[in-house]
Amino acid sequence: MYLNRVWANETLAADPKFFDNLILGQNPAIVYIGCSDSRVAIDIITESTEGTIFAHRNIANSVTLDDVDTLAVLQYAIEDLKIEDVVIDGHTYCGGIKAVLSGYEELTGPLSTWLAPIKELYDENKATIDSMTDPYLKSRTLSELNVRRVVDLVNGLDLVVHARKEGQAVNVHGWLFLMEKGEFIDLNITKSSN
Repeated sequence: MYLNRVWANETLAADPKFFDNLILGQNPAIVYIGCSDSRVAIDIITESTEGTIFAHRNIANSVTLDDVDTLAVLQYAIEDLKIEDVVIDGHTYCGGIKAVLSGYEELTGPLSTWLAPIKELYDENKATIDSMTDPYLKSRTLSELNVRRVVDLVNGLDLVVHARKEGQAVNVHGWLFLMEKGEFIDLNITKSSN
């Protein structure tokens, strides 16, 4: 809490109207679904200001059809905030991806359930991934495949299909954050229609 007070005081000193303006509302340009990894906090790695990114983070940037939390975030972002760009962002050196590649069988409880769709994805691509000798390439490949899986899933959601039928643009992008370089890459898998 101490650092929060420091930030609040410094922010107020730099801009006496900052908090008055902050409470007026938000107008984010994107809804971002990324990983909860503490090393890839979207506001920090993009130097974004408050109110510009509507962010949702979870382990391995996953989305499933029964994940009410993420679906509610997407619904609010698309229907109420009218955000046109949905970014699905994976990253290199992801702990969730690493767990799937080396030790999924040892996982139990909610973590095992949460990572199950990624384990399924790995099993579907096992021959290709396991033929790679470089652990980094294995992990990066599964991370990219997972982003692609989530882009396809979000693109087909009823709320996305409905918004487009009503004339709203909804673009679903796939990015990967290269932790070793501190940079995003566009995976060039954007979906703008069903």
